Amino acid sequence: MHIGMRSFILPFVCLMVILFTAGCGLSQPPAPQPTSTARPAGQLRSAFFGLDNQIPPIRPLLCPDSANQDGMPVVLSHPADPDTLDAADFRVTAADGTLATPVCAILFPAIDAGENRTVLLIGEFGTAEVNEPVRVEVVDEVLSMPDFGTTHNFSGTSITVIPLAAGPTLIDAEILPQSYWILDRAGRQSQGSGCPSQGTRQVVRVKWTGGITRPGGDEIDATEWQQYTVTIVAEDGTTQEIRPFALGNLNDGDNNHDLCLDTDQPVRGVSFPAGLVTDPNEDLNPATSILLVDDIEQ
Repeated sequence: MHIGMRSFILPFVCLMVILFTAGCGLSQPPAPQPTSTARPAGQLRSAFFGLDNQIPPIRPLLCPDSANQDGMPVVLSHPADPDTLDAADFRVTAADGTLATPVCAILFPAIDAGENRTVLLIGEFGTAEVNEPVRVEVVDEVLSMPDFGTTHNFSGTSITVIPLAAGPTLIDAEILPQSYWILDRAGRQSQGSGCPSQGTRQVVRVKWTGGITRPGGDEIDATEWQQYTVTIVAEDGTTQEIRPFALGNLNDGDNNHDLCLDTDQPVRGVSFPAGLVTDPNEDLNPATSILLVDDIEQ
């Protein structure tokens, strides 16, 4: 296990991306699919080549020599223990077989309660279209948080890298335990905004493969977030599609959104239509959707 860059605060954060598929419609018969999918144990969920030589300078104490490096958010299946996280725990393979070790591996900005699942790798990993990174491996001990049920070791896991030109997609969706709810809070760097205390009966946290904004870099507003579609199971067993009445976890520059729901009916999945948000490379999202995972603590 390496001890190095831990749970830091990084001022430059919009460097991430995710998978999802959009859809709309009301009152369908019960679908022949599970209402949720089990969270895999100790796995990498996604790795995205988010920026090619475009990371802005970061304060030296946070990530020395970061200017003009590549940025690659890696989403984990479980929250990482920052005391077991170090840049040398990761290895990136380029298309020509070149191996690279990140100069930094940091959790910021996704550090609100229940997050800590997106590791931002910073370094020189390849060149877009010529010799892009193709695989990320965990080569030493990185553990999940011990207070989230069973402790998982990510060592030995690997995943194919999403190329730079791809758009962001949804990669995770879960019911947020009430102890993690963020209510009536203004958002700022590393601290997302809250759902309204009035009317919120359930919060679904979705995670993208990387940070997303409106085209041009501004935070999303109702024009975009009202396009989220949440599939619920009604009391009669049919599925229905609803919209969140508000959105939390904004203005903190990370890859998480909290969908504020005014119903406590079981949630099956979430979708989002194409062409509304971009990653830091200004690539538009494709239509994207995902099933709900069973439990944040699994």
